[in-house]
Amino acid sequence: MIQAGSKVRFAKMPQWVEQLPHESRCVFQFCLGRTYRIAEIDSAGLFVLDVSTDIDRQFGGFKNDIRVEAEFLEEVL
Repeated sequence: MIQAGSKVRFAKMPQWVEQLPHESRCVFQFCLGRTYRIAEIDSAGLFVLDVSTDIDRQFGGFKNDIRVEAEFLEEVL
């Protein structure tokens, strides 16, 4: 069961990502297939992936995260 602290692979791209701004789409594409830790589950039930290690230096910003539904994740044991 995926929960805060679990290690997951961002396995499948959500269709709604197509509607995001170009830079956000690039971030999601970069993260696809990579493994991250779940930082938290937000109030909307989305899983918050801490992608800052990869994304901060690649795209700029600080403490970047992405938020996705469980169906797009695979738990890594």
